[in-house]
Amino acid sequence: MTGPERGTAIAGILIIGGSGPIDRNGASRVASTPPVYRWWAEGLSSAGFAVLRYDKRYLTYPSIDIAAFDQEAQIADALAALAFLRSGPEVAGRDVFVVGHSEGGTLAPIVASRARQRAGVVVVNSVVFPVDELLIAQLESNPTVPKPAVADVRTQLDRIKAGSFPPGSLLLGAGASYWKQWIDYSASAPTRLAELPVPLLLVQCLSDESLPGPTLDRNLESLRAAAARNRLAQLRELAAHDHFAMRPGAREASPEFMDILIRWLRQALSSR
Repeated sequence: MTGPERGTAIAGILIIGGSGPIDRNGASRVASTPPVYRWWAEGLSSAGFAVLRYDKRYLTYPSIDIAAFDQEAQIADALAALAFLRSGPEVAGRDVFVVGHSEGGTLAPIVASRARQRAGVVVVNSVVFPVDELLIAQLESNPTVPKPAVADVRTQLDRIKAGSFPPGSLLLGAGASYWKQWIDYSASAPTRLAELPVPLLLVQCLSDESLPGPTLDRNLESLRAAAARNRLAQLRELAAHDHFAMRPGAREASPEFMDILIRWLRQALSSR
């Protein structure tokens, strides 16, 4: 929990992180990633918000059955975190926003809808077409991944979608239900975003390395269409920023991104 040094927060914010074994700060245990969620929380706290971020469940409890851990488990954890934030003295009954990054951006609108959250949702650099198609594009664009390995992943994804993936088995560290639910939720994301009945900020960085080749344009097209259909939605396209909403080589949160985020949050509060 991070909040303003003095006085009561003007609103609360829950950050739902992206995929993989990342902690509350955004740091990964298997790759070098910047602690962007800590930086976001510090910037938002300085602007008067109380911010809650949390570790992935399997970091806190490494002995869990990872094959059985899925998107519904992650949604349950986010809902629990949201309830904790709402009930705490830091927020004191004020509005609470949900901010989701990457995979967390797929889950944030679902969490907000199930919790009947009315303040608003922020989705940052999240895939809005079937994630299995993005995964294959990422593997194909990586010169270190052999073509037979890509073909094998494609076959395993087809088995997951067909319901014939071996029980208890893992694909890239996750079980069948995890992948099946993420595929379904990402495929339905454009409709969900277009119909979300709360203020919505969509942020797509135009140097997002997680969207190789034509997948960036595909994502942008879906985001633009969703924003055009939803009068409560705003889309911000951020040039020269990567998947973590940072400028290349930077060692702190992007001032441009933080300005967009804080201005939108204040606008959403003033319109309530």
